[in-house]
Amino acid sequence: MSRFLALLYKDFLLLIRDKAGLLFMFLMPMALVLVMTGMQEGAFSHNTDKHLALLIADRDQDTVGVTITHELQNESLFEVTLAKDVEADMTEEHLRELVQQGKYLVGIYIPDSTTLRLRDNAETIIQNECQPDKADTNEVNEGEIRISLYIDPTTERTFRQTLTSYIREATLQVEHEIALAAVSEALCAATRQDSGSVNLDSLPTVDLQEVIAGNEQETDNFNAATHNVPAWTLFAIFFIVISFSGNVIKERQDGSFTRLMTTPCSYATYLLSKLVIYLAVCLLQFFLIISMGIWLFPHLGLPAFSIAGHLWESLFVIVCAALAAIGFGMLISAFATTHQQAATFGAVSVVILSAIGGIWVPSFLMPGFLEALCKISPLNWGIDSFYDILLRDSGFLAYLPKCLLLLAFALVCFLIAIFSKKKELN
Repeated sequence: MSRFLALLYKDFLLLIRDKAGLLFMFLMPMALVLVMTGMQEGAFSHNTDKHLALLIADRDQDTVGVTITHELQNESLFEVTLAKDVEADMTEEHLRELVQQGKYLVGIYIPDSTTLRLRDNAETIIQNECQPDKADTNEVNEGEIRISLYIDPTTERTFRQTLTSYIREATLQVEHEIALAAVSEALCAATRQDSGSVNLDSLPTVDLQEVIAGNEQETDNFNAATHNVPAWTLFAIFFIVISFSGNVIKERQDGSFTRLMTTPCSYATYLLSKLVIYLAVCLLQFFLIISMGIWLFPHLGLPAFSIAGHLWESLFVIVCAALAAIGFGMLISAFATTHQQAATFGAVSVVILSAIGGIWVPSFLMPGFLEALCKISPLNWGIDSFYDILLRDSGFLAYLPKCLLLLAFALVCFLIAIFSKKKELN
């Protein structure tokens, strides 16, 4: 036991003397959590302060133009400017130029007589359908009825899709009202009753029920903090491979490892002491980062991270991830011959595994081939386990297979490193 405690003390001294390594292991991930949460908060939150600057040129001045303008003005996501407030008689070309110059992100041009053409076409179609045997049927105006959207190329795709859906909804509403009015007039003419409109206000509508398939007490829990705190904690844990492999190679190069192996000290004991030290480091990283998410984020205007009721489950995932990271560091140190090789390969491999593992952005935002590729990353097993715990409330059996994958990854790395080193010592 005294020999093992002496090894622990030796590894502790090696760790604290590596000032650059300590910065990488603690300050860098905390800074990344803070920066990434602030950057991504607008993408995860519906309560964003950013608005999409719109310029609307309504030459229609009828139901279509009024409805579209009214719908967009009532939506806080958009900052609407009317063309008549900028220029008395703005042309479509001038509106396009203003968007091209970057003064507005989107310009909407509603042509003259848009509503009138819709109404005439609806009435013509209804009359022709109601009187198919009539010789002098009217022809529908086949000219395209178009509302033009001029979009700045820097406009984010989600905003464009949201805007398009609002405009489509508004135009469909007007189209249905015009069609219903035309049908009403045709029915009144056919039954020789007084002209009027069909009243469908009492018609029951389809109700859309939104249910979160997870914790019923937290109906909208997924935000930037929920993703970034566990994600960058896992990144920090795996980044210890640089410090771990660097210390092992340093001992090998300065002769410390050879002297230890000539004393009554087994290679397993040597590795166990490093495992205990770096497991403690990983746990400290975890507690520092979640503490920042819980107590510092609210003071900075960011969403607070919540782990209430899930601390022990999260600790289990962290321990499994830490063992996987330590095993990976041991594997790198077994084959790297210089500190530079270990640092370069360790840093690049962890960055790649984190990128494809859903650490930088959630996997559901990735293209199809990357979303499939992320399943091979140990960091994806870890972050998906946190989703099961914090969001889906799935229970132990849901994330246990992913934790077992982390432990299996650790075991394979340990075995390869041990056998290769034993072969070298023999």
